[in-house]
Amino acid sequence: MLRLPSESRISAGATFLDYGIATGTRLLDSAGMDVEQGEAVLRSMLSSWGERQIKQRPEWHSDVCADGSPIEFSASFSDDGTQIRVLVEAVPDELSTLAAQKSALGLTQTLIDDFGAAGGRLAAVSDLFLPSEDPTGFAMMHAVDFSSTGRPEFKVYLNPNANNGMTRTERTQEALDRLGFGQAWESVSAYARRGFDLDRIVYLGLDLSDRPESRVKVYFRHYDVVPADLDTCMEISTHHEPGLLGEFCRQLTGRAGELTDQPVVSNLTFTQAGGHAPVSATAYVPLWRYADSDSTLRDRICSVMADIGLPSTDYRSLLNHMARRPLSDGRGMHTYASVRVQRGRPRMTTYWSSELYDRYPPARYQRG
Repeated sequence: MLRLPSESRISAGATFLDYGIATGTRLLDSAGMDVEQGEAVLRSMLSSWGERQIKQRPEWHSDVCADGSPIEFSASFSDDGTQIRVLVEAVPDELSTLAAQKSALGLTQTLIDDFGAAGGRLAAVSDLFLPSEDPTGFAMMHAVDFSSTGRPEFKVYLNPNANNGMTRTERTQEALDRLGFGQAWESVSAYARRGFDLDRIVYLGLDLSDRPESRVKVYFRHYDVVPADLDTCMEISTHHEPGLLGEFCRQLTGRAGELTDQPVVSNLTFTQAGGHAPVSATAYVPLWRYADSDSTLRDRICSVMADIGLPSTDYRSLLNHMARRPLSDGRGMHTYASVRVQRGRPRMTTYWSSELYDRYPPARYQRG
């Protein structure tokens, strides 16, 4: 049985740094990872903005979490072990996208200087996604992956709708071309077979690494989609496990048809080693609008993990360290879950909101 903390609120005067370090080190320690190294990384990622106190409402409504929190934690489970990931948006000094660009670039340079992240790919497309003229929306999000066997790996997520100078599709196509994946656009277009309004490009992800296996990811938000139909589209990747997504969605959301309350997200992943065909396709099932509480979502996730042959012990332990309230008292902690089976080996990831502002966040990213 989970030990649930009794205190659900952030203490008065607490900062993003306080929360991020305390939560991150608990998760890393529970997963048997290098806590000292992880704390150093997290302090750098939060350094430019982490000393700000957490208010009752977000001053900058971040794209990271459904409730506007600028910090998200997630964990991946497979027979290779557990990985811990932290996603942040560097909160700007002023409430403008230009200020957010400055904060994001400062964090990128910190990761390059302190941890050897590679910024070459980002530099090649930065003028597209960080325009100086009439920028809108978020500027950039940064993530780090921790494992027990390797160095921390960094990545960024960019906004294809950065301004009105180009459409989302034009900006993404140009970026792929600059990055050496111009022919990959054929796969992207084929994947969005219903058109780029219903299968909308929403992020471009770049690993901050220059290795051949470094990834370029195109993310889509799918409106009014039947999971089984999306599953068929994902067969564009030869490593996709056909038929998996429909049942995965049904078990996690309790719905068998279209998911209209909150759209499904997916990505196509390209690497230099893989050429211009996607090496993988992954779907992210939204959770917070499809259950009455996080305790229900916990039980559904445990059931799915059992079905695909993954023990839920580590998931339950990490969830216990993540939660600041009884799981029955809200439904905002679990935001998404994804699963992938490659060569018969399952991998499942759960994404957790910090819930700094809302335990019952509304739907986001509605069409139009």
